Amino acid sequence: LTAASSKHTSLRNVSMVQPVSVSKAFERSRLSKQYYRISIFCSMILMAFVRYSSQEYEMELQYEENTELTSFHYIPSQLEARVMAGSKKHLHFDMPWTDECELFLSNHSLQLHDEYHKFLSMLDKYSKAVEEFDIGINDIRNVYFERKKGMCDSMDYLHFFQEGYLSRTRRGGYVEPLLPPLRHPQFCRDRKSGLLDLTYLVHDFAFMCSAIEEATTTVFFDLGASLQFHDERDPPPALSLVQLYQQFGIKFDHYYAFEKTEIDANRVFDDIPTQLLPSFHWYNVGIESRDSSKRNPWISLLSKFEETDFVVVKLDIDSPAIELSLVDQLLDSNYSRLVDHFYFEHHVKVRNMGHLGWKRTASGTLHDSLQLFTNLRKMGIGAHSWV
Repeated sequence: LTAASSKHTSLRNVSMVQPVSVSKAFERSRLSKQYYRISIFCSMILMAFVRYSSQEYEMELQYEENTELTSFHYIPSQLEARVMAGSKKHLHFDMPWTDECELFLSNHSLQLHDEYHKFLSMLDKYSKAVEEFDIGINDIRNVYFERKKGMCDSMDYLHFFQEGYLSRTRRGGYVEPLLPPLRHPQFCRDRKSGLLDLTYLVHDFAFMCSAIEEATTTVFFDLGASLQFHDERDPPPALSLVQLYQQFGIKFDHYYAFEKTEIDANRVFDDIPTQLLPSFHWYNVGIESRDSSKRNPWISLLSKFEETDFVVVKLDIDSPAIELSLVDQLLDSNYSRLVDHFYFEHHVKVRNMGHLGWKRTASGTLHDSLQLFTNLRKMGIGAHSWV
C-alpha cells in the first residue's frame, strides 16, 4: 500500500508540472550558446596569460642565475637581464634585420614594455639634473682631500633611479642598462632628433670622483675623430662627451685623436676647443689592429698607461673588421684592465639603422651586440653603445 501510495503521489506531481513554452526554451538555448562562447573566450585569455607568465618566470630565473654568476665584475639591471634572457627565445633579437625599436614601441611583452618606460621616466629626471650641474672647479685633482668626499657626494645623481634599474661595472661604477635600440629611444619616434642624443647614457660621476687621485693621469682616446660630424651647428658627439666629463671636474691630460680622412691642419686647429688645446694630439691617419703596427692604439699608446690612470676610449671608425679586431684584443688581453669607459658604435643588422646606411657595413645581429657589450662589462669596463 505504501509503495502504491508513493507511486500515485509521483504521478500526481508529474501531472501538475506546467509545460514550458517554445519561446522560453529557445531563449534558454540562445543564452546557453552565449555563455558557452564567453567561457571559450575567457579560457583563451587565461591560456595566453599562463603562457606569457611562464615566459616571464623563465626570464626571471635566468636573471637570478646570470646575476649570481657575474656579480663580481658585472651586475646587470633586472630589466636588462630579463631582456637578455629572452633575447633569442622570446624577442628574436638573433634574427637579421630585426626591429630594434619594437621593445620600446610595442607592448607585445607588456611587463617588459612597462618596466622600460618606467626606467625612461627616471632617466629623463636624471638627465635634466645632470645638465644643470655645475661643480665650479676645473679639476677635481686640485681639491684638498678633506673637501673631496663632500664634493664627490654632490655628484651623485643616481638617486633618481630605483634600486635594480641600473647596471653596475667594477671599474665604471653604475651605468645605463643595455636595452634596444642601444641608443636614445627617442630615435625610434624621431630619427633626426634622437640619432645623436647622448642623454641615454648614465655615468657614476661620484664613483669616478672617488677613484681619481691627485697623481692619476686622465686620458681620452678618440678613434674616428672627424671634427665635422653630421651637423656643423652642433659639436661632434665626442666633444660633447668630453664637455660632460669636464662639467664634473674631470679634465683630460691627453686627448688622442685619430682620423683617417685627410683634413687641412689649419681647419683642424680652428675646430679644436680652446680648453682642449694643451692636451690635444692630432693623428691624421687611420688606425690598424695588427699587433705589429704602431697605428694600433692599444700597442702604441694604451699600453703606456697604468691601471691607476683614468682612461676613456671612443671607437667609431665605420670599419667593422678593424673595430671588432680591436674589441677582441680588449677582451682577450690585459688591455681591458686599463680602460675605465669604452664607447663603441657596433654596426649590426637592425632594421632602422639599416635604412640609414648600415646595410653596407653591418654584420651580426642585435643579440650579438647585446652579448658583446655584456662581455666587455664582465671584464670590468664601463662599456656603452655609441652613436
